[in-house]
Amino acid sequence: MARPAFRLTAPVVREHPLQKEIADVLRLEIAPAGKVSAAGVVWWSVDHANYAGEVPGIRIGRGIVAGIPDLLVLHLGHAFLIELKAEDGTVSDAQRSVLAACLAASCRVAIARDWREVLRCLDQWDIPRKHRIREAA
Repeated sequence: MARPAFRLTAPVVREHPLQKEIADVLRLEIAPAGKVSAAGVVWWSVDHANYAGEVPGIRIGRGIVAGIPDLLVLHLGHAFLIELKAEDGTVSDAQRSVLAACLAASCRVAIARDWREVLRCLDQWDIPRKHRIREAA
């Protein structure tokens, strides 16, 4: 019996390492997290992994909701939110609900699967960055 052909496949980057990689890129392109760039841009990551925790009522009582996007960028008084997804990840119902609420509040939202997509979002939204990182053509 013939064996199936061996194929190498690239590993799927899960969301936590992906978020770390994107944070590294944003530090180069904008400023450290929580610090305002010379162009007036500030960003930070939000991590509500294990949202329910041991006592979910405590978090809900403090206003922490499931589905908050992973990245928040502020520029010129406007909020830009980016949900990060691994290559094979899907948006949950809670994430869809929060993203819809953000859109209804006139925020800009996006879903990105890698740092290239995040930089494209920044450029499309006209958010100033240093352009230290360029995509290969």
